Amino acid sequence: MEKLIIPLDDFVIPMKRQGKMRQVKMTLNNWIMIHGMNAGRIIANKRKHQIQAKIIPRVDQAIVDGLEPIDKRTKFHFEWYFPDRRTDLDNWTFTHKFIFDAFQASSVQGRVFMPNDNLKYVVATYDDFMGVDKANPRVEIEWGSDDE
Repeated sequence: MEKLIIPLDDFVIPMKRQGKMRQVKMTLNNWIMIHGMNAGRIIANKRKHQIQAKIIPRVDQAIVDGLEPIDKRTKFHFEWYFPDRRTDLDNWTFTHKFIFDAFQASSVQGRVFMPNDNLKYVVATYDDFMGVDKANPRVEIEWGSDDE
């Protein structure tokens, strides 16, 4: 099993809300809200790229440190440690989208970390809420193929 840890701060971005710049968790509810705005798709795409720009260097460094690329028929287990209990698990698990897109955009010396996030590569995702960790909110991602 391979493992990567992503701080939940990577999913927090500055957004203007009620006339003020605020730090906003890019969970499903906020993603839906963005899509309801004028130019929602453009704004959402920008936010997605902001989040990916935080995750990609973490993945690239992990590759340099010896993390093996994701193989076909991979099962992913996400363990979530939240800063509080204010956001539901289903809102956080939406961020799989950002994580998998960052995995596909990560490569070191031409070695792509995850060629695709289609059913050829991602055959299962499992999510567990592990508790509140105010000092270190994060998602710990483990994965392996059917062969392991």
